[in-house]
Amino acid sequence: MPFSCAECGYRTVKWYGRCPSCGAWDSISEVAGERAADAPDAPWIGEPVRSLDQIDVANVSRRPSGSREFDRVFGGGLIPGGVILFGGEPGVGKSTLLLQVARALAERDGNVLYVSGEESESQVKLRASRLGIDGARLFLLAEQSLPRIAAAVEEVDPCALIVDSIQTIRAAAPDGAGGSVRQLRAACVELIRLAKARRLVTFLVGHITKGGAFAGPKTIEHLVDVAVYMEGSGEDDVRILRSVKNRFGPTNEAAVFRMTAEGLVEIDDPSSFFLETHRDESRSGSIVVPILEGSRSILIELQALVSPTGGYGVPQRRCTGLDVNRILLLLAVIEKRLAVHVGGADVYLSVAGGLEVRERSADLGIVAAIVSSLRNRAIPVRTTVAGEVGLSGEVRAVRRVAERAAEAKKMGYQEILVPASGTVPRGDGIDVVPVESIDETIVHLGLG
Repeated sequence: MPFSCAECGYRTVKWYGRCPSCGAWDSISEVAGERAADAPDAPWIGEPVRSLDQIDVANVSRRPSGSREFDRVFGGGLIPGGVILFGGEPGVGKSTLLLQVARALAERDGNVLYVSGEESESQVKLRASRLGIDGARLFLLAEQSLPRIAAAVEEVDPCALIVDSIQTIRAAAPDGAGGSVRQLRAACVELIRLAKARRLVTFLVGHITKGGAFAGPKTIEHLVDVAVYMEGSGEDDVRILRSVKNRFGPTNEAAVFRMTAEGLVEIDDPSSFFLETHRDESRSGSIVVPILEGSRSILIELQALVSPTGGYGVPQRRCTGLDVNRILLLLAVIEKRLAVHVGGADVYLSVAGGLEVRERSADLGIVAAIVSSLRNRAIPVRTTVAGEVGLSGEVRAVRRVAERAAEAKKMGYQEILVPASGTVPRGDGIDVVPVESIDETIVHLGLG
């Protein structure tokens, strides 16, 4: 008989007091009477073997969630039988958004079953009442046992199932505490089988680690159809829903929401929202940059403050909404390629509005904002820039320059600096200026 760890699933041919893989004590036990998941008599989704030309997808239609921003992340709507792993920081609004989606699905498509493994029914009901959510077709179940959840699905016959959270669900087959790797994998596999067999839109809320990744084995992300993160912080009311895996649509699509007392409200025009407090006047250290979030361009304001340390202490490098390691690299490029001394100054950078910028097309804007603040010279107020900066100071090509220019024009900007090495679009109501290096950019902006 083989032995297995109840915490991490490690298998061995002999018993150990401490698991060699995860280090847990007294977690290894003998596995008896276990049936392989891939055995011939193991249940699956009941589909017969068919050739590709026999499969009809005409009856597969997406279900709208009631929110255009939410549907954008999933490629236009929810696919029946699709399993979605939904993660985010505690308190970011995962349960709030899923309750709102559950209400819309219950009003339009049929019964919805919301399973809570962390809260009681009364707690979920209180949140729903605060959001103004009610309905006879939205069912609540406070349960952690997977067999009982499966029985509730048979009883309710829902069109959608929400499990909050998958870490609390305990399957019947393997031993181990709820949330352990073995339990997590087994519960996820069984819920996926249930979703495929009954064509349920299924949301599995997952915990995340302190590093921001989904907790548990990476196998879980491979098993599900869609994996999305909700990003945000307690200081800001902006929430970003971002897909990292999507079998039914584009990956890395993003939706923007705002947390209010009535729940999460979608933001149809993110550029106007993030530039809401941007003043139409020239200020040193401030520049507007078009970035890509999924399939659309968004204009954001970058702000820099460069202040001499006076020779006391180690210069500070702080940033909000940007990658600090990327900032350190760009500061080195500025020092070397522009001969601008920033080593003796504190550098502070921020993205106005609370958005986190990940793509490198903001590099050119960061360089311009830093030099502008250091020299106390304002950047022309109706000018924007987009481009990645290389280590030799060259401006490298970025994706979809035409969409960025179109968004800048829509917001009233008259000029955009873009990389000369890429495809330079024709200016249609906006001046498109190709630049090859950061030296040329600084001179054009009047910061030289």
